[in-house]
Parts: sequence; C-alpha cells; structure tokens
Amino acid sequence: MKTNIQPTALALTPLTPIHIGCGLDFEPTNYVIDDGVLYHFEPARATLTKADRDALIAAVNRRGDEAIRDVQRFFHARRALFAGVAHGAVEVARGVAVQYDRRIGQVAQHESGGRRVANLLEIERTAHHPHSGIAYVPGSSLKGAIRTAWLDFLNGGRGKEREERAQDIEKRLLNSRDGFHADPFRLIRVADAIGAHVQARIVFATNHKKRLVHDKDGRVVDAKGPATRRETITGGQHRALTGEIRFDTLCGIEDPRRTPAPANRIPGFTELAQACNRYYLPRLHNLLQTLSGRGFASPEWLGSMQKLLADLQPQFVEGSVMLLRVGRHSGAESVTLDGVRSIKIMGGRGQQPEYSSEGAKTVWLAAEHENERSGMLPFGWMIVEQAASGSIASLQAWCAKQPQSRIAAIRAELETARARAAAEAERTRQLDAERKAQAEAEAAEQAARAAAFAQLTPQEREIATFVTACAAKDGRKDPLNPGNGLYAEALRLSKAALAEDTAWSDANRLQLADVLLEWLPKVIDKLDRKDDWKDARKKLRLAALRGE
Repeated sequence: MKTNIQPTALALTPLTPIHIGCGLDFEPTNYVIDDGVLYHFEPARATLTKADRDALIAAVNRRGDEAIRDVQRFFHARRALFAGVAHGAVEVARGVAVQYDRRIGQVAQHESGGRRVANLLEIERTAHHPHSGIAYVPGSSLKGAIRTAWLDFLNGGRGKEREERAQDIEKRLLNSRDGFHADPFRLIRVADAIGAHVQARIVFATNHKKRLVHDKDGRVVDAKGPATRRETITGGQHRALTGEIRFDTLCGIEDPRRTPAPANRIPGFTELAQACNRYYLPRLHNLLQTLSGRGFASPEWLGSMQKLLADLQPQFVEGSVMLLRVGRHSGAESVTLDGVRSIKIMGGRGQQPEYSSEGAKTVWLAAEHENERSGMLPFGWMIVEQAASGSIASLQAWCAKQPQSRIAAIRAELETARARAAAEAERTRQLDAERKAQAEAEAAEQAARAAAFAQLTPQEREIATFVTACAAKDGRKDPLNPGNGLYAEALRLSKAALAEDTAWSDANRLQLADVLLEWLPKVIDKLDRKDDWKDARKKLRLAALRGE
C-alpha cells in the first residue's frame, strides 16, 4: 500500500512538573540521598570490604521488618560508597531529603501484637530510558492527550446517547463503529519525546481540596489528602524534548472497508493544535483561578503564567503551538469530555458516592514539603511547537526566569563521588591483594616448616616443639614451677636426654642445652636472678647435657 507520510518535528517545553508512571520505584536498597541529591545504583557494582559483607549478611538475616530497617541503615551509613557507583543522580526537594534522613531505618508504625512496620520510602519513577535513566514523555501519553481534545471537539458539549459507554461514545464521534480500520487516529503516529539533558526532580505529590472545607461549627478545616514522593520532569525547560508526529494521508485510497473515510481524517498539526487549545486552555485558566483563590501557588508564578498565556494567545488561535496536559494527576476534567463527564466522587464512610459533571473536588500539586500549603505547582502542563517554526521569545524568556536546576553541580558531585569510590575500591583491592599474598606466604612458610619438621628425628622434634612453645609466650613468663608449665617440660626433656637407655645423641643433648640456656631466662619467672638461675642449672643438669 502506497502512503503519503507527512512528518512534523516537534519541540516540547514542560511548563510544570510532569510525572508519567512507569511501574518502577526507587527503593532504599538502590538509592541513597546525600546533600539534596538522589544517587541510584546497582548494589552489586560496589566493592565491599569483608567487614561490609559481613554486616550486610547480618542485616539480611535479621527477622521480619528488622531486616528491612537494618538493610536500609546499611546503605545509608555507606552512602558515599554507593554514590560512587551510581549510574544516575536526581535533584531532590529539600523536604524529601529531610524526610529520608528522618525515616531511613526507622519504624513507620506500631501495629497490634507488637509488630513494627518499617518505612519503605519508595519513590515512584517517571518514564525513563532503561539505560541512561533520562526521563522522557512517551508518544502514547501525547497521543492520548491529543485524542481526548479531538473527541471533545467532535462532541461539542453534547450529552450521551442512551446508555453509551465511553468506548461507544468514541466510536460514534470518530465514525469507527466498523472497527479499528475506520479510526482516524490510526493514521497518526506520535513518537516519544526525548532529550539528552532533560532535567528531573523528586518532589512530593500532595492532594488538596479545591474549595474551603468547614466543620459543623463553621471553622475552616485543613483538609489535605495523602502525600507521596515522585520523580518528575522539571518545568521551565525550554524545548528540552524533541519528538515527531506523522500523518498518513493515504492519498488516493478511499476504500471504507480498509481506511477511515476521507471526511473523518485529521488534516494536520494545525487542526489538532486548535482542538487541543480549545480544550486545555480553559482548564488551565480555571486551575490557575483555583490555585490563586486557595493560595496554593505563589502570586509571582501565577502572574507570570497568566502573562505567558496572554502572550501566546495568537499562536493558540492560529494553531502553531499546542497546549497539552499529560501524565498522572492531570485531573478528571482533563481526561473527560464536556457534556458526558460524570466523575464518581466517594463520600465518607456510610455515605453514597456523588457524580459530578464538573470534575474532581481535589487537586494534586507538586510540593517541596509534604505539609506544604503554598508555593506549589500543578502537574502535567506543556507547550508543543513545530520545531521548524523557531523559538517563541516570550516562552523562552519565561523559562529563563524559572528556578534553575542544580544539574551541573549534581553531575560534578556525581563525578567526584565516582572518583572517590574508585580510589577507595582500588585501596580495598590492594589491601585484599596484600592480605592474600601474606596469607599465601604464611601458608608456604608453614608448609616448609611442616616439611622440615617431618625430616627431624624424634628428639629434634621434641626440641623444636619446646622452642615453638617458648616463642609463643611472646614476652610472658611461666612461674618457676617444677610440676607445671615450660619449666616442668624442660626438666622432663633433660631427664629423658640423660637417661641410661636414651636414644638421645650427644649432638641432641648439646642442642637441648643450648635451647634451655637461651630460652628459659626469657620464659620462666625468677630465672633472671643469679641464685635462682644457678639452682635451676643444677636441676636441669646443663653441664651433663653439654658433656662437661
């Protein structure tokens, strides 16, 4: 089948943090946080000393949650080592770093029965390249956001027909009831948006009520949902990602059994951009009003964002740029169609759920601290441009004024950590090599001694054994006790050497005498005294041993 492909190169600028789930987490056994930077690594790449290996084995062998806590402490205590073998580093919000330091290796809660549950401290990763770890925006996320806006454009705010399901509404709007071949979006391919230097940051995702909540006495309640830790693509990165959208026009092919009807096909980027802008722009304005009214975002950021949207209004209208919201926490109102929206909102315990045509009653915001109440940012907003059209000055200037990442410093810190860890690993390898060489030398020496010992006569072996026992005292002395210890052994050897039926030769007796003269004053107490030594020489019969 001949086709006519129309590719359009895209440049994407994240406006706010973007998190697109990938099913993977950072866990305290593959990351450490040090000085506001998360280092992620493969534990097996680290060179551990024997003491470290023993400590890790001991931690793993602890019982239940104690093992989890001890393993967490093991990695945290050696964070400099593991940072040095990291294959990536990500900037961390200050509150996340503080929480990590406070909770690592600690008990999260005590349950009935005395069970203590450890803090797992997972951090949800955003979509990223499996080898480089660099974050990206999947083409499926972009296409899904575009498709929602196009469906809303086709629907025009109309309600459901009878009891339609979501897929039935899509098929009706796209005239694709006959099957996938009739869906016009099958002629559109959206590539992953990637970049060599996409900056990521780990923040809290916090949930807040859009409207004030009052208790029964009319007092304002600080209604706040859970907070989780998530890796995000940082907002304010001008044209940090590039991608492509392709339109298959199928010129000359109009068979309705094989292709979407020509009238249903999507013309190109401009028409898609205009539909997306009509859909997402009002939602962004409404969100900014909510953030302003509740004081969730800083007035400075709100003002700069409103000015940027005003500056981009001509491009929005003409369809040269596209406003999108992608990823997690986009909000129910940004993934559903006007007129058919019915969001299920759960009530309290025992209450029936409500159904809203407006959207969710809460909003998820990126925050520096888990209990943040202001200075937060919404998730998922980005500008998509045709790359060939050139940069828009107002967008570029807005990005330049956003908080800058510490990415350069972080990369320098990572290189420093790697160099430090490499030097430490080399030192450890040298020590291990020296210990191995020493052990081998000692083993060889011991084997040589054993071989030499085996060649001795029984008398020579007894003398050698006595010398070894004396040397083992290492400066300590036995009492001058004829019934015990080295002195008793010396008396026994002398008696055996001078016995009438002895097998000791004159040379053996002389050798024994020399050994006793050398070692006994060193290893027997009081023999450094003249009278005691004179008496001992008589009892040992040293003169007889020497043949005198």
